[in-house]
Amino acid sequence: MQTESPPARRKRATHKGDATREAIKQAAKRTIAIDGFAAATIADIMAQADRSPGAFYLYFKTKEQVLQELLEDFRQRLKDEVNRPISEAEGPLENLTSRLTAFWRIYREDWPIATAAFQMAMIDQQFSRAWRNVRQQGIRGLSVMIQLAQKEGYSPGMDTELAASALCSMLEYTCYNWTAKGGDFPDRFIDDATAINVLTELFVHAVGWQSLTNADYAAAKQTLSSRQEPVG
Repeated sequence: MQTESPPARRKRATHKGDATREAIKQAAKRTIAIDGFAAATIADIMAQADRSPGAFYLYFKTKEQVLQELLEDFRQRLKDEVNRPISEAEGPLENLTSRLTAFWRIYREDWPIATAAFQMAMIDQQFSRAWRNVRQQGIRGLSVMIQLAQKEGYSPGMDTELAASALCSMLEYTCYNWTAKGGDFPDRFIDDATAINVLTELFVHAVGWQSLTNADYAAAKQTLSSRQEPVG
């Protein structure tokens, strides 16, 4: 009778353990979506995972540790899909648009994680540092996009780092506000197409502007003046 080798048994046990760990994390995400992080209990999480509460402590010490891992997964996903290498086939504004679309879709899927982490960052230093890492990653990526836009004549003279910080702040809080239960529109479902369209229009116009030449300025001034002339 052939017996399983110790390395094979360890590999199988590790695979099973990884699957259980991931199941607990996804159960925590569902529980947070229902109850919020503050009210979520380990018993609730394990009930969602269809496992005994005691099994939780084989993988995690606290629910905060689960959220920390979920937040790191969220950050890594943003890095892979939003901070991906720049496509030379697209212009800077097209690259910006595709990244905005990816950010919104990721946030919508992982809003329980982002919401809980954002709230915890206000009261916990460890979460504050982790959330700052998420923000810094986004600011660096967006700053590069603005620099590329500047090479084509857009956003002349703009401090790209400060501009990226301001736009990232708007994007992050807007996504939080539009997906959180206590946001501006608790009784309205904002579909992906509408959200992406609004955010894209705001971002593209914020970055994709050019200074008026003297001729453009004179023409614009003349047009405005003619509109103000009395009729008749």
